[in-house]
Amino acid sequence: MSKATETEAETTEEAIGAALEELGAERDQVEVEILEEPNKGLLGLRKARARVRVTVLDGEDVAKTAVEGLLAKMGVDGTVTTHRDGDELWLTIGGDSLAWLIGHHGYTLDALQVLVQAMVSRQIKSPARLVLDIEDYRARRKREIKSLAERTIGTVLARNEAISMRPMNAYERKIVHLVVGEYEGVASISTGVDPNRFVIITPA
Repeated sequence: MSKATETEAETTEEAIGAALEELGAERDQVEVEILEEPNKGLLGLRKARARVRVTVLDGEDVAKTAVEGLLAKMGVDGTVTTHRDGDELWLTIGGDSLAWLIGHHGYTLDALQVLVQAMVSRQIKSPARLVLDIEDYRARRKREIKSLAERTIGTVLARNEAISMRPMNAYERKIVHLVVGEYEGVASISTGVDPNRFVIITPA
């Protein structure tokens, strides 16, 4: 559950500052709701203090907000949904005609993911483990890569010889390494330089 507090002060900024100090948070880690603006009241007889409610955003909130803000700046009309897959936070962008955001072999999507990871990591003050997906592209690729890795492992074991897979991005290579780790008698290494870095599966 997110931490939250309500504070009062002479000015709105002072109230926010007091809340941040109480929560031990930075300004970009919270959501601020102005409950009451400071004013002098009727005929200046009563001065109302500023009152705010400040809520610390968790990693999922920060990530979803970051993606929505990025889409808005790019003029993209899309919705963002989230779900957890183990220790990874998946953020899926849905909408019409978003294939251009995926790019050739997912390179544009990779660049967007790196940008979002940097934005979120800066705000939550720790490395963000997230996956950015569009129109289920990553989910489909994950299934395809796992299937390809399993078939390749079968061939390596049958022939007792190493096989080099085609170049993949870092996320896809990680999937291959994880699949290889589930089998006995095989090992995997990554070699080459991006964007032509690839995985070699070898007999152990």
